[in-house]
Amino acid sequence: MRNFLPSLLASILFGFAGTVHATQTNDTANLSAANDQVRSDQTSATSFASGQVQTANSTANLPTLSAGFHVSIYANVPEPMKLSFAPDGALYVGRQGGSNNRIHKVEPCGGSVSEFGPPQVDPDAVLFDASGRIGGVRNSVLVGGGGILAAIFKDQTSAVIFNSGFADVDDMKFDQRGRLVFSDDFPRILVSNGGSPTVLFSTPNRPNSITIADDNRIVLSIADGTIRIYNADGTVADNAFATGLAGFNTYLAFGPAEGGFGKALYVLNGTELLTYNKRGEATTIGSGFSIGPASGTGFVFGPDKSLYVSDYYNNRILKITRGDHEGRHEGPRCPNR
Repeated sequence: MRNFLPSLLASILFGFAGTVHATQTNDTANLSAANDQVRSDQTSATSFASGQVQTANSTANLPTLSAGFHVSIYANVPEPMKLSFAPDGALYVGRQGGSNNRIHKVEPCGGSVSEFGPPQVDPDAVLFDASGRIGGVRNSVLVGGGGILAAIFKDQTSAVIFNSGFADVDDMKFDQRGRLVFSDDFPRILVSNGGSPTVLFSTPNRPNSITIADDNRIVLSIADGTIRIYNADGTVADNAFATGLAGFNTYLAFGPAEGGFGKALYVLNGTELLTYNKRGEATTIGSGFSIGPASGTGFVFGPDKSLYVSDYYNNRILKITRGDHEGRHEGPRCPNR
């Protein structure tokens, strides 16, 4: 049985008191039909990858979402992994690892897709570094892989930033102070303010997805199906915030407050999309998501306050909006599609 989360911690993380382990509400009966949410311009598209044309599966069934949520195909990208947006709406997309490969860049508003930068080692994890604190150059893209964290610069040259002290970068985020936080296979969490990474804490099982609360608490999914919460200094705040989840196929993101999503914790749990309401109940708001390679799915909110999910086996990136929200980038406003 899990420990109850103190009301103060819950209010900081989600704006409500209570625990996540209240009864999960299944809204399957209220889920909208997927064909009501398909964008009218959904057609088969192609992308160029390593000189080859790859057809994206735009006709595959879309996930089914609760009333008020809408899903569409944002971009067709070969085998997309982790995702990271630049403030102007450009999206950088990780690539399946194991050998050298090139990441992708999607222009703002789901525009053209192209490979970006030279081949990288195991480039599944990506993170846009606007300040250049880690990459050393503003507006670089960090790429994490097996024993290496590199940066790709705006001119598409690259450099290895770190290559020792960790086994494999699974996921990485910046906290509210600009500190890099990343998960490692060893299993542990490392941090860097620009210098060599240091171990912040170890985890009982291999860590997977990371999201950062407004107060810099680190919310982490691990391989045993548990979500754990750590303070910014690495001490444990809650060692079983939620249990019984999908392990390596569990991904976390806090809502951006705007865009109709609030600031709740959103969880992609295998094929299901969950959220936690103000009463602390886990609610199913979506089903039918495709499960990609272990710990590899991208699950992020963009600068337009929409939720983006990589769909590896269908070669596409999905966009989820709520209500009448159409998304507004900090860069050029995107036309309705």
